[in-house]
Amino acid sequence: MLYDKDMEQKRPVLITSEEITKLPILIVDKKGFIGSALAKILRDQFLVVIVTAHELEKNENVVHIPYRRKIPTIPDNAYSHIFVIYNGESEVLEMISAFEEKAEAVKARLLFITSLLYSSKTLLTTLHRQEYRLLQSVIYGETFDNAIVDANEVNYFIHQARSYGRIEVPKEGLGILYPIFLDDVLTSIVSLAFAIEKPKEVIYLFPHHVLNEITIARIIQKIDPLIKVDFTKKKSPVRQYYIPPDGLYFFRDYNLEDRLRKIDLARTAHKPQLSQKKIHLKLSEPQSGQNRMRFLVVILIAVFIAPIILALFCALIGGGFLAFSVKQVEGGHLTAAQSSAVVAQSSFATAQTLVPSLLLGQWILPIQTNQFDEIMQNGETIAMTEVSFVQAIQMMKNIYAGKSTDPKGDFLQSISTMKNTLVTLQKLEAENNLPSAILEKIHNMDDTINLVEETIDTWPDILGFDGSRTYLVLFQNNMELRPGGGFIGSYGILPINNGKIGKLQVNDVYSADGQLTQAVQPPYGLQRYLGVSHWFLRDSNFDPDFTRDAAQAAQFLQLETHQKVNGVIAIDTTFLKNLISVVGPVTLPDYNVTVTPDNFYLLTETNAEKNFFPGSTQKKDFLTSLTNALMEKFAAEKQIPYEKFAQMIVSSIQQKDLLMTFSNPGVQNVYTVNDLSSSLWDGRTYEQNTLYDFFGVIDANVGTNKANYYVKRSISQSTSIDDAGGQQTTATVTYDNTSTKTSPFGGDYRDYVRFLVPANAVLDSVSINNKQVQTSPAVTDPAIFTASGFTPPPGLEVDQEQEQQESTIGFFFIVPAGATETVSIAYTTPGTLDAGAVAFTYSLRLFKEPGTGNDPYQLYLSYPDDFTLLTSDKALNNVGGKLIYSAPFTTDKILSASFTKK
Repeated sequence: MLYDKDMEQKRPVLITSEEITKLPILIVDKKGFIGSALAKILRDQFLVVIVTAHELEKNENVVHIPYRRKIPTIPDNAYSHIFVIYNGESEVLEMISAFEEKAEAVKARLLFITSLLYSSKTLLTTLHRQEYRLLQSVIYGETFDNAIVDANEVNYFIHQARSYGRIEVPKEGLGILYPIFLDDVLTSIVSLAFAIEKPKEVIYLFPHHVLNEITIARIIQKIDPLIKVDFTKKKSPVRQYYIPPDGLYFFRDYNLEDRLRKIDLARTAHKPQLSQKKIHLKLSEPQSGQNRMRFLVVILIAVFIAPIILALFCALIGGGFLAFSVKQVEGGHLTAAQSSAVVAQSSFATAQTLVPSLLLGQWILPIQTNQFDEIMQNGETIAMTEVSFVQAIQMMKNIYAGKSTDPKGDFLQSISTMKNTLVTLQKLEAENNLPSAILEKIHNMDDTINLVEETIDTWPDILGFDGSRTYLVLFQNNMELRPGGGFIGSYGILPINNGKIGKLQVNDVYSADGQLTQAVQPPYGLQRYLGVSHWFLRDSNFDPDFTRDAAQAAQFLQLETHQKVNGVIAIDTTFLKNLISVVGPVTLPDYNVTVTPDNFYLLTETNAEKNFFPGSTQKKDFLTSLTNALMEKFAAEKQIPYEKFAQMIVSSIQQKDLLMTFSNPGVQNVYTVNDLSSSLWDGRTYEQNTLYDFFGVIDANVGTNKANYYVKRSISQSTSIDDAGGQQTTATVTYDNTSTKTSPFGGDYRDYVRFLVPANAVLDSVSINNKQVQTSPAVTDPAIFTASGFTPPPGLEVDQEQEQQESTIGFFFIVPAGATETVSIAYTTPGTLDAGAVAFTYSLRLFKEPGTGNDPYQLYLSYPDDFTLLTSDKALNNVGGKLIYSAPFTTDKILSASFTKK
């Protein structure tokens, strides 16, 4: 369906030539709703002949010819314009040929106007006959205005708001409406009639983007916040209208909120006599007589058994197609899934319509019959929700592929649909109305749903619907681990505009670093243990907090290449491996290789790193070929497993293989607060008699090799709480370096490790391989440790720094190839419990370093003997007066337990 971008500008004031003004205008409208309103507009400048059954106020420029059962004799005058308004009358269709002949004889403009209520494929086929060359077809939507003349759901909402101050939305509010302000219908018809050119297509006078019931109710509530919006179990009166596929929308961006603000929503002075629950919206049916006759025939043919059999059959068909559609979505067959869901929806709806005719069931099994009705209602709602959700996904896919004619409008509509889908599912789940199979599927998608709910309002800004966006993409090699995720060997520039993702331009980081013209002093760990004297983009991610790493990387990029960006996206080798596992093997013709999850890393290193020297292009060329192939496959693939893809993205964000930060503070706050940017910001609310602990292990490979490919870590933490709330903690990390002298890219693991601990923690000792070692404060002043003849202090140098709400304890050590080393630190955190406190809570925040694998982690928590466990997280096991937690270190996590005196 298209839109004529010039159409809205073709709205002239009624200025006509002298010749045309001498000719009257003919309006034929039995119902008179549109015709009488048109006559009021045109009568000031034209003589109007109107044929209608509607009562009209007298006017000297209006000639009223009553229209009763049949079309009366119409004066055989020459007319400048003929408006035929169709309300389902067969005699009007029989007169189309006569109107066409008349228009051709007098050179008049002929407009055939009808509403969606009467639109049908048969009608439009009739109007598109070749002999109807002058006929201009116009279809308008569900009109609303202050007078509430037309019976439709928008006017029904307005009536409820005025009368009761409360709108009852049918079922889940997903019924599609096509609202249009009556004044807009009239002015659009006049504009079309007096336009210089006649469009060949059918003209649509309703919004281009469909709107559902809950959206319109929320708009009314936004205009008047005192109006309440509730859901009701009443079945929605909304129908499926026929909209021909090749028409033109008159309005490109229809601001419904502006139109609804013209409606007087003030409460009526008199309280309605009927309660709101007893009022119903009754819509006219275009073929109500035929439908009633068919219904009577069905009742007479089969009163008892046939309805039961048919209802059960429809229920089975609906259930089968619904389950099938879910599997089709999982497999990426979106079009087929939508078709199956539509069949399921229709089947459930049919079963519901049969419930009143289940007389035998109502008499013998009334409870079971009512339960069957509710199950059918829920099934229809679920199917309708799936249809809307699939349409939203397809719309977003079209935006990504550049096929959308209105990307921003389509995207906002998709987001609105997704929000409504989430609301519907949550409501059904809360009411225990979801089938167990679908409930299990939703629980499997809990993390994805939570991420969508947390971030969906930021998507328009991130995807460039509020202006084009440019992002710095960091390729972090986590086999050479760094605090922000891994050594930055390459970077890319990614443009996004109106949801369309541009071509990713991959560059070798050394080409950018070579352009830096000013000296920037590196952090202590880099300068001391890597031996570098200048800081560049490639080493910018040395802070445990990635939001600061990203800001530093963006600053380096601007200093080195003068490129400004709107955010930073970081991906590591684990993310790329997981992406390949979802989209499937990727063939790179330039290298004559097929990349799979199993060979991905070694192929990448072989083609990108082996014999690499700063300034060469082999790394950039290989990564460019790989990323372009992945993006092309994703765009072209018709059967992408969207569920697996979504779960992979969410898992990658949670496990910090995919990191994002944004320059817009409002957007970034959302990601920081929801722990989506690997920030050290701690959002726990501080309360009295609560012990706040913090723990993380941050490694930095300063050995200029890829030893982390071979290094395995395991972490344990033993904390004992005394009566005053003081904590004595021993943290132990075991490193197993499995590389050998012949291992490619391996070698000794030279590690600058930092332990994240509470801000007021005091270091007691450091042990290596279970032997306490001598320590001394690290020499962190570059002027001292870079001086000629510098002699390090005796023992292990340990540096302690204050981060945000935490502190770090760091030092350097080596794990030789083929060796296993164990590193332990013991520290004390002062007690903060009130004297005589009878209860306290322990809260531990675990912080995962980006780029690390799922390291085994164990916590042993001892608490005072005179206290007993009150409540704790399910993951904590109480064993003999000690809480034990054992699980892979996959994500950031908060563990808590509350204790009370015995």
